[in-house]
Amino acid sequence: MTTVDRYIAASFLSSYVLLLLIGMGVYIFSDLLVNLDEFTETRAPGLVEILGHMADFYGYNLPRYYQQLGGVLLAMAAGFTFALMLRNNELTPLVAAGVPLQRLAAPALLVSVVLVAAWVINGEVVVPALAHKIARQHGDLGDAVGGTAVLCVRDDHNAILSARELHVQRGQLRGVMIIEPTAEGAPAYLVRADAAQYDPARSVWRLERGARLTMGPAFSDETLGHVVQWEPVDEYPFTLAPDGIRLRQSAQWTDLMSIRQMNALLRSRNLPNAPAIARAQHVRFMQPLLAWIMMLLVVPFFLTRQPQNVLVAGGKALLLAGSCFVFTFLCHSLAADPRTALLAAAAPVLAFGPVAVLFFTNVRT
Repeated sequence: MTTVDRYIAASFLSSYVLLLLIGMGVYIFSDLLVNLDEFTETRAPGLVEILGHMADFYGYNLPRYYQQLGGVLLAMAAGFTFALMLRNNELTPLVAAGVPLQRLAAPALLVSVVLVAAWVINGEVVVPALAHKIARQHGDLGDAVGGTAVLCVRDDHNAILSARELHVQRGQLRGVMIIEPTAEGAPAYLVRADAAQYDPARSVWRLERGARLTMGPAFSDETLGHVVQWEPVDEYPFTLAPDGIRLRQSAQWTDLMSIRQMNALLRSRNLPNAPAIARAQHVRFMQPLLAWIMMLLVVPFFLTRQPQNVLVAGGKALLLAGSCFVFTFLCHSLAADPRTALLAAAAPVLAFGPVAVLFFTNVRT
């Protein structure tokens, strides 16, 4: 690498890190403004405890913030780097020396390969390992007075759990209702309990005043209703632990899984949100390509051999990159079944990939 290459690479990397820190800071500050009262809803809201809960919550959420910002910031950092060079008239002597303008983007693209690799590792290894921590609500950190409700969470055996309260720290459920299906998937039994305590040693839930309601067949055609039988139940082998229930209850839990975990879920039967999982899987494959496409859409507006207004170039780059971002968002939101999920994930790449390559190769040098 030449001196110019090292200069561009260092400028691009420093811009990326700076923008990442600013983005995470904005995430934390805005979330803290809205949810500050959630950290104080504990039985012992001391200042030290509150600060500890904040550090615990946002510390585990940093990988998620990085996963959401990492791809978009590549294009922003590249635009910021070459916008500064354009503003300081650093491109003119390089062009006069015979350096192709596309060659100046090579160091940024090379550094972006390393950054994208770190971004992919974060999404496939770090985030899934911390998913049960990331999925926590603000009130789950301390000994909260009221737990969170559980609505229709399905385990590996297709049993469906609903509960009035979930206390993850204590491993406790209150107001428990579990629907057990038959082999064909139809509801067959109803398990009710006043409360349930998780036993991590045996991976079962110990039920308090638990009972199973069995709906038997009718005696004859003239009989109205069914035979109702109550059977006492002391424990239930629901396959999800408290952390797993919290993760499944999260609205973004599919985004917190790795591709391997998504494949395992897609092999399951009667998966209620199969389109969302299939879409998340295909989007995960397309994300690195979209990050590089956004870079190639932004950079050509600043690689010019003639002096140009930086604000005008930045406005054009923002308009084109924003169009790509909006189109990507709309495509990812329209997938209604697993068959269209791949097309929805690939449509932005197919639409804007050739445009990005054309823009970049047609830079006048």
